[in-house]
Amino acid sequence: MLDEMEAEATALYADGDFTSALAEYSVLAEIRARREGPYSPRYLLNLHGCVRCSYELSRWLECAGLCTELHGKYVRTHGRAETDTVDVAKRWAWSLLNLSDYPGAVAIYLQTADALWDSDPITARRLLGAPAAHLRDVDVAALTSSLRHGPDLISTVRELSDEKTDANPSLTVDGLASAS
Repeated sequence: MLDEMEAEATALYADGDFTSALAEYSVLAEIRARREGPYSPRYLLNLHGCVRCSYELSRWLECAGLCTELHGKYVRTHGRAETDTVDVAKRWAWSLLNLSDYPGAVAIYLQTADALWDSDPITARRLLGAPAAHLRDVDVAALTSSLRHGPDLISTVRELSDEKTDANPSLTVDGLASAS
C-alpha cells in the first residue's frame, strides 16, 4: 500500500500537481516516521518530497520548517556536501530569502559553500551569490568565523559584490545566476 502511495505521489509531482503530491508525501512521511523511525531512508525520501512540493507551491514558511528538520537529519546521515543535503540547503536558504530572513539564508549558503569548497568549487562559488547580494545586510565575517574556508569565502563574497567585476547579482535558488 505504501509503495502505491509513493508511486502516486511521484506521478502527481511529475504532473505538476504539487498540492496533491504534498498531501500524499505528508501522509507517507507520517506513517513511515512511526513505523520505520525518523531516520529511515524512506521517511527521509518522503520528507524530501514534502520539501520539494512546498517549495514549488511557494509555501516558504512551511518549506523552511520542513527543511530545518530534513537538513539536520541529512547532515547527520549523509554529510553536508552530499547531493540531497545540498538540495535541501538551497531550498531552505531560498525559503528564508523569501521570508526576508537574510542572516539565516546567508548562513546556510555560506555553510553549504564551505562544505563544497574543495569538492565542487564552481557550485560553492555560485552559492555565494546571496551573501554577495546581501553583504550590506549581514555580517558575513561573523558567519564564517567557524567555517573551515572562512577567509576564502569572505574574499569570494567581496569579489562577487564588487561593482568593478562582471559578476551578475541576479540570484536563483542555486545561488548566483550565470552571466548572460
